[in-house]
Amino acid sequence: MPGPVKQCLKDQLLKEQGFLCAYTGLEIHDATSHIEHLKPQSLPESLREPGEDVDYRNLVACFPKDGGDTSYGYGAPVKGSWWDAALFVSPLSMECEQRFTFAWSGHVRAFPDGHQAATETIDRLELDRQALCKLRRQAIYSFFGFSSANPITKTDARRLLQEIEKPNAEGHLRPFCFVLKQMLERYLSNTDAHHG
Repeated sequence: MPGPVKQCLKDQLLKEQGFLCAYTGLEIHDATSHIEHLKPQSLPESLREPGEDVDYRNLVACFPKDGGDTSYGYGAPVKGSWWDAALFVSPLSMECEQRFTFAWSGHVRAFPDGHQAATETIDRLELDRQALCKLRRQAIYSFFGFSSANPITKTDARRLLQEIEKPNAEGHLRPFCFVLKQMLERYLSNTDAHHG
């Protein structure tokens, strides 16, 4: 694919994804991302459809810049050439958000417990790796103000829940917004239960 076309494609993917990595939820930019094939290009021809390698529905933007850099230990590089249509929960799937549940600690597990595809996706992409859990936990604690004198109130939480999946003026979503959405819902239901 010619350079300018590839750049235009990447720019469009970044905008559509709100500048978040499709697999991890990390904030990404042009300099910190690559174009990822959901169904890897490295698969034998017999397992690929004609034109699939350039099919827009098979492409997402992911961290890091070098798609082969496994040094972070999670995400697209560790997924590598793994592919199993029945066991991969695609970030483009309508059910993606429902298949993963996050803890205040930043850990992730399959939902419902033991869901085979979600479990396999977590394992293959190392989505519960300590380094990634730590980043999620930091985002949660900072967002909720747990380490400050003014943690968010129930009123704040209701307002934030309405806004959490909306991009800012530059088109950027908050890193880990899908995690924070789950935590806001849990925070509100726990608060309601305690005051009910």
